Order: sequence, then structure tokens, then C-alpha cells
Amino acid sequence: MKFSLSPRIALLIIAAMFLFPLLLAWLMYNGSLDFKPGAPGNLGTLVQPPAPIDWSATTTLSAEKGAAVEAGHSAGIFAEHWVILQPVPAVCDDSCLKRVSYLRQIHRAAGRQALRIRLALLLEDSSSTDQAQNLLAIYPQFHLIRDPSGRLWDALAEIQQNLAGQSGPARGVYIIDPLGNIMMYYKTGSDPNYIKQDLKRLLTWSKLDKQ
Repeated sequence: MKFSLSPRIALLIIAAMFLFPLLLAWLMYNGSLDFKPGAPGNLGTLVQPPAPIDWSATTTLSAEKGAAVEAGHSAGIFAEHWVILQPVPAVCDDSCLKRVSYLRQIHRAAGRQALRIRLALLLEDSSSTDQAQNLLAIYPQFHLIRDPSGRLWDALAEIQQNLAGQSGPARGVYIIDPLGNIMMYYKTGSDPNYIKQDLKRLLTWSKLDKQ
């Protein structure tokens, strides 16, 4: 049995398809239809306003030189890259090493996009050379830095206090955009997949490091 529509009915269907979105938009505009789409929320905590970092106050540890201090290189290393920054205590126990290892997995999971990412571990001044070597053994692409001025530690600790209500030395993980602003925070114990998913979204939509 062959089914066919009369020209008038076909015209009415086409008109309805055209007019329905307009009617829906008008109802939403004047408040007759209360529709609020869910926010495409990030999984970490957004830092508002973003906190700028002055990398010039930090020093970098070099894997090639047996973790010797190189002053003033951090700014060049991290410029125009997305940076995942994790503070590391002077004694990094098994749970600490496990959290550090998650960063390696996040970086590898980024595939070709990994070139846009830098992994930074902020060490306390009392951290030993052996600990630095152990961290680099986990992943040679880690960039180990120190903050002799203490300004970076203070900035991270303030964000931690404001967003998580946790006082004391900075912990957790921070994402820094290619312009050098801390823009995302993950408290200690957060699911590493949160970082991976947020970072994937940032790398997909942002062009800050492709200017």
C-alpha cells in the first residue's frame, strides 16, 4: 500500500517544522517556558579571578645535571604551555608518589596534545637531592622547581584556603593557563580523571597556546 501526503498537509508539516523553533525561542524569551540548561561544569574548582604567577622567582632542577639548580629558566619552560602544578612535601611518602604518578598517566593519555602540556612539581626547600632523583625516575618529563622567595607557595596556599578551607602548606593540583594564570584547583584526594577530563576540554577549545 502506497502512502502519500496531500500537498496541503505536506506544506503544513514544513511550516510547523519552521515555526516551532521560533515559538519555543519566544516562549523562553518572555519567561513563559522556564528552561535552564545545565552548566557544562568543570570537575575541578575554578579559580576566580585567575591568579597570575611570576615564574621568575622560581628555580628549576635539571635531570641532565644531576638535579642541579638552574636559576631563571622556569619562565621560558612554562611560557605558552598549559601547566599542571603539584606541590610535593619534603618527604614524599607512598601516597604522595602515587599522586605524582597519576600526573604521568594524565600526560601520556593526552597523546599528541601532550606537547602543549608541562608537568611541574614544586619542591620544598628542604627536599633532598635523592627525592628529586626519585621523582624524575618516575617520569623524566617532570619539571622540578623550587620557590626560594616563598611567593608561589603563599599564592597556592591562599587558593587552597579560599576554595577548600584547608590551611597549611599548599597541596593538591593546580592548572595554569598559557598566559601564566592559576585557573583551576583540585584538592588532595580528587579523582585524577577529573584533571584529565577538564584538561582535555581545555586543550580542545582553547587557543591560548596557539597564537
